[in-house]
Formats: sequence, structure tokens, C-alpha cells
Amino acid sequence: MVDPERVRARLERLRPLLAMLERMRAAGRATYDEGLERQLATQHALQLAIQSCIDVGAHLVAELGLPPPSDYRGIFGELAGATVIDSGLADRLGAAAGTRNVLVHAYLEVDHDEIWKALDQLDDLRAFAAAALRAVERS
Repeated sequence: MVDPERVRARLERLRPLLAMLERMRAAGRATYDEGLERQLATQHALQLAIQSCIDVGAHLVAELGLPPPSDYRGIFGELAGATVIDSGLADRLGAAAGTRNVLVHAYLEVDHDEIWKALDQLDDLRAFAAAALRAVERS
């Protein structure tokens, strides 16, 4: 059974991260490029925001009895197969999981253009949060 409190707690953590990322996006690319501290803060907030969605997605996969995916990208594919999210969103969130992996494992190879592009995809994280809440309400 889906644990509504666990899902809501994870999604509540997402809210301030998205707000911070929106502020950076609104400040503009030049502000992001100004220094390592801003870049690292942005990258870390992005990593945590994506990780929150991954964690909620993994919880939903397990609790809905879906097949365990082989990687984080697969979490969103399983949820699309169960019509929790649509396949387009699943593809975009799968790409976000790849961005998270780069931030966690290959930090010396971070492509700042890719990080900046990821800031244009924040609505995907919001859409996932809304879908996860709908799944909680249905269960």
C-alpha cells in the first residue's frame, strides 16, 4: 500500500528546491556563470529535486507491485506503463535521472549548458509531483 505520508514528505522537500532553482533561472545564465558557489548550489538543488522524484517514484513502483526497474530511468517507464504518468513525461524524467547521475558520479565533467537546459524542465518535476499525489489519493 502506498504510504501517503512518505510520498507527501518527499514532495514537500521538492517545493523549496524548485523555488531556489526558479530563482536561479530567473536571475539568468550570466548569474549562474558568475562563480563556483552559485553553480554548485544550483547543481546540488537540481540533484536533490530529481532525487526526490526518483525516491517517490521508486516507492510508488514498489507499493503498486510493479516490476522492479534495473535503473532510475526505468522507474518512470514502469510508472508510465501503469498509467501513473504519461510516456512523454516518463522519457523526460528518465533524462533527468541521467542528469542526476552525472551530477553525482561525474562532477568534474558537468556540462554547464546541460545544467542550464535542465532548469527549463522544472515543470516536469512539478507534473510528476502532481501525478504522484493523484496516485496516493487513488490508493
